[in-house]
Amino acid sequence: MRLAALLLMLSTAPAWAEKPLRIAVAANFKPTLIAINRQFQDATGIEIRLSSASTGMLATQIKYGAPFDLFFAADREAPITIMATPKYQHANTFCYALGSLALAGGGGKLSALTHAELSVAVANPATAPYGRAAMDVLARPEFQAGRSRKLVRGANATQAYAFWHSGATDLALLPLSIAPASATPIPPDWHQPIAQYAIPLTNNSNVDAYLNWIRSDNVRAQITAAGYRPCP
Repeated sequence: MRLAALLLMLSTAPAWAEKPLRIAVAANFKPTLIAINRQFQDATGIEIRLSSASTGMLATQIKYGAPFDLFFAADREAPITIMATPKYQHANTFCYALGSLALAGGGGKLSALTHAELSVAVANPATAPYGRAAMDVLARPEFQAGRSRKLVRGANATQAYAFWHSGATDLALLPLSIAPASATPIPPDWHQPIAQYAIPLTNNSNVDAYLNWIRSDNVRAQITAAGYRPCP
């Protein structure tokens, strides 16, 4: 659907704007989604309320009844697990982006990860897909000289960035989408793929309008420009 036609459809449906959309979003995607949501709200008048945390934490909240309409996870496993529960067994999940990692600090050299004296911040691998990908990178043979390094785990990718930005760590393995411009991209074959999936949790006109918006060519181009790769 062309963007102009989508905007016309949305602008002629004021009844859809009566109830806010409640969206849960993995920390890495929050800045990108905020920018996209401003455009959606301006076009439709539909209010959006965002809640952000690690993918694992949000998935747990949803399974215990948190009232969200949509969930943007940083992996596929969390939406699949949610779909296994009776309440969401008829939901459909879809890929919206492929994530990438980058190294903040180190003077632009990935070899900084070989130095045991340099501390590294990562998202918690127990709950954050980007943390698990970061551990894949640190486990590579060429970085084993640094295996005694101090590893600082943030609750999510945003907190890992905050540790590095504040000077609490020397380095950080971060989503490219929130990393500083000076960060060094990590080759994507150095870690497990970070395929990010979304799942609608309710069925109403606001959700349908939002899904049409997020899948439009214009929005997909913005997601790519923010540091993500397109889904296959």
